[in-house]
Amino acid sequence: MTWFYLTLVGVLLSSVASILQRVLMKGDRSNPYSYAVVFHFLLGFLILIFGLLYGADFSLLRGNVCMLLLAAALWGACQIFLFKALQLVEVSEVTILSGLRVVVTIAASISFLGQIFTWFNGLGAMLILASTLLIVDLKKGFRFNKGLLYILAMALFGGLAIVADSANVQLYDVLAYSTFSNFLSGFFILVFYPKALAQWKQFIQPSFLAKMLPVAVFSAAQGILYLLALTYGGNTAQVGTIRQASVIVTVLLAMIFLKERDKPWRKFVAAILVTLGVILLL
Repeated sequence: MTWFYLTLVGVLLSSVASILQRVLMKGDRSNPYSYAVVFHFLLGFLILIFGLLYGADFSLLRGNVCMLLLAAALWGACQIFLFKALQLVEVSEVTILSGLRVVVTIAASISFLGQIFTWFNGLGAMLILASTLLIVDLKKGFRFNKGLLYILAMALFGGLAIVADSANVQLYDVLAYSTFSNFLSGFFILVFYPKALAQWKQFIQPSFLAKMLPVAVFSAAQGILYLLALTYGGNTAQVGTIRQASVIVTVLLAMIFLKERDKPWRKFVAAILVTLGVILLL
């Protein structure tokens, strides 16, 4: 059950990182691609330091380098399509449809990793996705356009990236793999958007780094716990689905700390659905 507790703590830390990002980075006008590149590099640097102190094995040839590059490319593509989607559609649409990553992860983990996903697990996944639908308001409804295609592409690449992570962490040291993955994902985004470094002077300002560092620390911690969950016997589909619960946990934390208390009954019901869904995924 170690994987389960690691995943739950990771979900909590991911939600805390989202809350910190809302508070500390509020009003920030950085280019999203520039932000993603710097953020990946900062995460990689932090985990690298921790890995060196911890004595992690950074041997690149210990695992499958092609799979490592594939995972980094998938996460980089996921980020790129996410930013493209946010430019064209409502955040609520992205929040709901990003849940399709769970479907991709389940299908890919069964097909490529031969993992078992029971009917009870499937019901748990449906409850978690239903909770997301419950808390999000669509002002204009879904519209089939280029933005929707970008969301679907993001969900596809993100879902496959989780499966690639699961395969890679069986061969690489978790801290080393997380370091490699973050640096490579940053470089991947740079290859497609070299102009992402246009704002590099802003990102090295002490005032900006002071705001970004707490977010990066919590993000790095949740990322490590997520990978550890996969190495401690966590079923890829189960871990990937439970991680989707961070959407609800973030909403609940925002109610408590940011006083975002509109439609409290919806959030309360969503919390119950997530709890039941997580239990069914055990």
